[in-house]
Amino acid sequence: MRKTVFASIIKLLILLSSAAALGQRDFHPDDSFLNKEQQKQFPQNLKYFIRAYPDVLFSPKYDEEKDDWKITVTATQSNGKTKTQELYWCESRFLPEEKLSEKENYRRLLYKYNRTVPDPENFTEEDIKKIKDFTSKENRTNGAIDPPFLYNVIFDCETRVSTESHIENIKFLTLSANVHEKISPHLKKVHEKAMALPRDEEISLFFKTLNRTDGFNWRTVRDTQSRSFHSIGLAVDVLPRGYYQKIIYWAWQKQLRPDDWFMTPLSKRWMPPQRLIDIFWEEGFVWGGTWAVWDNMHFEYHPELVEYAKDFSEK
Repeated sequence: MRKTVFASIIKLLILLSSAAALGQRDFHPDDSFLNKEQQKQFPQNLKYFIRAYPDVLFSPKYDEEKDDWKITVTATQSNGKTKTQELYWCESRFLPEEKLSEKENYRRLLYKYNRTVPDPENFTEEDIKKIKDFTSKENRTNGAIDPPFLYNVIFDCETRVSTESHIENIKFLTLSANVHEKISPHLKKVHEKAMALPRDEEISLFFKTLNRTDGFNWRTVRDTQSRSFHSIGLAVDVLPRGYYQKIIYWAWQKQLRPDDWFMTPLSKRWMPPQRLIDIFWEEGFVWGGTWAVWDNMHFEYHPELVEYAKDFSEK
């Protein structure tokens, strides 16, 4: 009996020790302290952001008045300064209190990223209508935008001055790129893995025709009010020689074929090698080639989408 009690005490101490070590890095794994309605609303998907940004603290607390989870986000920058802000979960939008009434103006940050390039040969009339509506000038100009508030905390990128203080130049794919210092380690790994690929015909052609690798560029996404990930230094474009003559970007093709640009066959689009796309993915980057507004030169740092895809997205 004494041995059983003693073993139970030891086990409890180990659990308490583990919880203390985790601190605020994870939300409470047992939501039994919540009422049934609160349990339904508990942001279980917050775990994907916690996995994606292990150096960031996410501390959730239920706000009964707002009927949502208020998350204190704390990130430490390279200069040692700590940036903290309280943001509401708001179905993964991470909005400050003053923006909650405008939540429909912002997209969710978490969605199922599709790793397969949609083939126009399989488009239905409904698919085509959705693409046309989504890419219309009215929707791009006045539609929902990407909320910047979480990234402002993590990457200290609220202003151009603060962002540029974190931009550095790195050697990348035989060239160089200006990127945010927090993603430099990941891009360096992409570089190392890519340079180690066997130089078969496809890989050799890619490096032979590689012309530019563009990173930081302070701007919004074309025709929208959303900040480009280039303006945070979290995106890189990989461009071949003569890229204006390639079918590589939806908007360039739309200028040439405004009525049916979206039906451009996959065989006529320039695409980077799949092995390179996979390497980027391993380091937390999504490729713009699978979006409805395909951007085949573009890679964007979204480790939360990669983590989410491990459980839910189609492979």
